Amino acid sequence: MKFRNIFWGIFLIFLGFLFTLDNLNVIEFSWYNLWRLWPVFLILWGISILPIKNFIKVIFVLIILLGSIGFMMNNTVRWKDSNFQFHYSIDNSDFESNDEEFTIPFEDTIEFANLDVEVVSSFVIADESYGLIDFQKSGSNVDYRYTIKQMDNSVDVNVYVEDEKALFTNPCYVEMSLNPYPVWDMNYEVGAADVKMDFTGLKIRNLYVEGGAASLKIKLGDKFDKTNVHIETGASSIFIEVPKEVGCDLSISAVLSGKSISGFEKIDHGHYRTENFSDAANKIYLDVETAVSSYSIIRY
Repeated sequence: MKFRNIFWGIFLIFLGFLFTLDNLNVIEFSWYNLWRLWPVFLILWGISILPIKNFIKVIFVLIILLGSIGFMMNNTVRWKDSNFQFHYSIDNSDFESNDEEFTIPFEDTIEFANLDVEVVSSFVIADESYGLIDFQKSGSNVDYRYTIKQMDNSVDVNVYVEDEKALFTNPCYVEMSLNPYPVWDMNYEVGAADVKMDFTGLKIRNLYVEGGAASLKIKLGDKFDKTNVHIETGASSIFIEVPKEVGCDLSISAVLSGKSISGFEKIDHGHYRTENFSDAANKIYLDVETAVSSYSIIRY
């Protein structure tokens, strides 16, 4: 048997084991943590080209991967017990912090809203706003800015980070609330972030999420008759919830991923649909393009 086949089998088992521990709340694992171990891939690559027997290579690979699991478990505990989760002590470090919040007013004439957001660190969409957008940021000196352009019954909002260089050393926590009245078109550019988005109370027409090494948890709603969702990621963990009342057409393109799909019927390779798709009044067209990722799509 070729070492290449053995290696990828072991690697998939390794990833599956990590996400199993995460689902059982033994560790808190995300693709961001895995990204911190990128030098391990260089080591594994080096092992693969050594002029030694395959069973010796397998032993080395197992040792490296098991050591990585042990490191990530210990590192996760350390992060939980320290100030990494956006609780900083300014007196004990040189870390600069400032809170930031703003509210964009909502006008009754607005029927359509376009939103572009640059997402960093920890980002949450929750609850509903009486304004168009309520924004709160804490945990670092990263400054967010926004621009607004209103035209008759529609508005364009761009929320972005002013100094991108600060993102690598200054993580922050952002919580955003959106008004449920207008029809939303949304575009999120996600970096190495932990993202939780609850859209159950919103009318979403188009949702586009582009991510790198991120952890994405997205809960879709049933407030609009046709919702188009496109998610494109690199090394990410993806968890998507789809309402049972909505018919969903799912297309997945994945290079190397662990998957869990519940409540869908397989139509073709990478193509799935819910049983009620033809009869449902509201439909979601979900398109997922991912590389080395783990994704779970369920109905609730």
